[in-house]
Amino acid sequence: MSNILSVTELTARIKQVLEQGFSRIEVTGEISRLTSPSSGHLYFTVKDKHAAISAVVWKSAAARLKTRPKDGQAYVFTGHLSVYEPRGTYQLVVTGIAPVGAGRLAEEFERRKALFAERGWFDTEHKQSIPELPQHIGMVTSATAAAFEDVKKVLNTRPAWLNITLSQAVVQGESAPASVALAIKRLHNLKDKPDVILLVRGGGSLEDLWCFNDENIVQAIYEASIPIISGVGHEIDTTLTDLAADVRAATPSNAAEIACPAKETLRPQVQRMRQRIHQAFDSYKDGKYWSLERASQQLQYHYRQDLQQQHKHIRQLKNILHQYEPKQALRRQTQHFYALKQRLHSAAQGHTPQWRQHLVEHQHMLRLSYQGSLQIHNQHWQKRHEQLLAMNPKHVLQRGYAMTTDAAGKVVSSTQNLQQGDKLHLHFHDGSAESTITKIKGA
Repeated sequence: MSNILSVTELTARIKQVLEQGFSRIEVTGEISRLTSPSSGHLYFTVKDKHAAISAVVWKSAAARLKTRPKDGQAYVFTGHLSVYEPRGTYQLVVTGIAPVGAGRLAEEFERRKALFAERGWFDTEHKQSIPELPQHIGMVTSATAAAFEDVKKVLNTRPAWLNITLSQAVVQGESAPASVALAIKRLHNLKDKPDVILLVRGGGSLEDLWCFNDENIVQAIYEASIPIISGVGHEIDTTLTDLAADVRAATPSNAAEIACPAKETLRPQVQRMRQRIHQAFDSYKDGKYWSLERASQQLQYHYRQDLQQQHKHIRQLKNILHQYEPKQALRRQTQHFYALKQRLHSAAQGHTPQWRQHLVEHQHMLRLSYQGSLQIHNQHWQKRHEQLLAMNPKHVLQRGYAMTTDAAGKVVSSTQNLQQGDKLHLHFHDGSAESTITKIKGA
């Protein structure tokens, strides 16, 4: 009697064997008697020509299904077996549904993914950064797609300066890959190119989104010189386009949100930017002022140095010129002449008339020599005097020039720091005058 099982015990053993032995299975079959009660669960029967099994999709799993099941359609169901002990029945608890043939598509997806990755089309270092404040956004999608309207709604909440250009494309079917690649190329050929491109399409089945795994689209995204945000399908959908794009968005609306921040987000950023601009401008003005001040001080210093050097040179010329002054030379020549005359007169007292005649001739030659020497000294002195006058600042002012200083007495050599209404002092050779600036002209 110890080997006799109760119904509960037998059912528990069956439950253990079934649920452990079929914890992960894939079943293909056709759906029939599909019901969707208010609880959110899905109940139906999976059958083929010779058998049928009850199936359920719990509410949490139903919300994540990429494919919504339909009565009479064949699918591949992923899940596990579960035993309902009160009735002694078992059912298939479904966690995933895919159309028949999805397995082959998944294998092809992985094959392409590995191939494109080997080519470097998904490399992170190749991806471009998205501009923080784009002025122009390009969009690749169908004008009749819901994704287009979703993106426009989001972008309407963005700054008014934003320019949007739609490059229409077919986003489903055999012609979609070539159409999308051409739409991307058209945006690159615009004279006013977009700062960023949104490639968007709403959700759908694996077959509906299959074109976004095509080589033509993935290569076009890789070769694009404009950053591209991919917003294809729902968050749970993943295509090779998402992997190649510079940024992947969960949905089309999310792609628009990533492309440009909202006005509310920008306001504090703009305020901070304004403050930084004001600070930078004030810093620039201060730096410019001190730079000009240092330049002005250096200019005045060099001017004073040059002036002192000129004065020193003039004094040297005066000393040299004084040596050649005619009066000084004449005084020395006169003294020498009288000395010679006295010596000649003394010597002549004891000589014959021939010596007197010879003395007269020497006196005449001496007088001629003195007059020639005096003329040469006069010419040399005149030349030095002219050089001295040419180097005298006052002599420059006598030619019609004037030296200009500001109210602080600083020399003004440029119009760069002058403003209308400034007072200036004009220094001439015979005095000075005051003037007021009424107009400033550049060189």
